[in-house]
Amino acid sequence: MNKLRLKFSKNGPIKFIGHLDLMRYFQKAIRRADIDIKYSEGFSPHQVLSFAQPLSVGATSDGEYLDMTVNSMTSTQDIMDRLNSVMNEGVEIRAIKELSEGEDKAMTLSVAARYSLRLRDSADFDDWTYKLEKYLANDKLPAMKKTKSGEKEIDMKQMIFNYSFDHENRKVEMLLSMSSKETLKPALIFEYFYKSVDREFDTKFLDIHRIDIYRSGSDSSGNYIEPFITSDTNERIYING
Repeated sequence: MNKLRLKFSKNGPIKFIGHLDLMRYFQKAIRRADIDIKYSEGFSPHQVLSFAQPLSVGATSDGEYLDMTVNSMTSTQDIMDRLNSVMNEGVEIRAIKELSEGEDKAMTLSVAARYSLRLRDSADFDDWTYKLEKYLANDKLPAMKKTKSGEKEIDMKQMIFNYSFDHENRKVEMLLSMSSKETLKPALIFEYFYKSVDREFDTKFLDIHRIDIYRSGSDSSGNYIEPFITSDTNERIYING
C-alpha cells in the first residue's frame, strides 16, 4: 500500500460547492479514474480519504490537500494523469507526494494558510487597503469567535503571522493561523475592520483566494513554515528570526 498526499486547485464555478459535496466529487472521480483506492473495513466500507482544512464556500484556492491510500499504483504521475483526465473544469491535481508510513494527516499538521484578499467593486470602499493597514497596526485586535460551545473572545493580532498590501491593485495577502487548535478566517478580520470604521460588512463583498496551506519546521535559522508539497526551499516562510 502507498500513502499519498495530493495538492489540488479549486477555481471557477465549482467554488460554490461545499466541503461535503467536494468529498463526494473526489470519491466519484477516484472511481471513474479506476484508482486502486483503499477502502475501510466493516459493514459499510468507504474510501480512506482525509482533506486538510475545509475551504469556505465561494472561496477559490491553488493549494488544497487530500491524503489517500492506494493498494497499488504504477507511479504518482500516473495517478495524477488519471485523476486530471476525469476532473471537471475548476479542479486540477497540481502535485502528488508519496508519504512515509508514519506521516500524520495534513489536517493534523497544518499551522497556517496564506490568502489573497480583495473587496469587490460592490463594496464601494476605494481606500480600504490604507484603512485596513492602519487597523492591523493596533496592538490588539479583539473579536468574538463562534465555537462549538458558544462564543469566546480572541485577539486576532496573535493569529495574523504577516501581511503585505498592494495598494495600487487594492488587495492584501495575509498569512493566518489555521490549525486544529486555532484558526482565523479572513471574513472575521473584515467583519471587525468594518466595525472599526462604522461600516456594515457583508461576506459577499470579500473575494477570498487561498494561495497555500503550510506546515511547521525549524532549522538553524529559526522557525519556518512551508507548503506540504515543496519544490524549492525558497518556499519556506520564516516567522521567527
